[in-house]
Amino acid sequence: MITKSEYMENSSELHQEYYLQFATESTFQFVRSSIGLNKLRESKDKYFNDVIRMPGRADATWIWDLSPCNLQLMRELGEVGERSLPSKSTLTCVGKAAARKLLSDSE
Repeated sequence: MITKSEYMENSSELHQEYYLQFATESTFQFVRSSIGLNKLRESKDKYFNDVIRMPGRADATWIWDLSPCNLQLMRELGEVGERSLPSKSTLTCVGKAAARKLLSDSE
């Protein structure tokens, strides 16, 4: 496990691993069903910033901040406070980490 303070000391090296530890099976299922591997493969942006909406929706809803996560582990490792919820940017990082893992596993 990587704590928030450990991550902050070396965030560029630990980004993927740090946020992936907060992904759950629900996160992976969310990415598969709400975004899909084909859409991820078609992305032209290495950060998936061109993947912004759920299939079939015309609005530009930023889908990544709807990513499920392991809130208890986030609290244990200092990502969020005991009574706090994760920020939308944290949820985005968890979702994108799960997406990268799914893509690497499918190759």
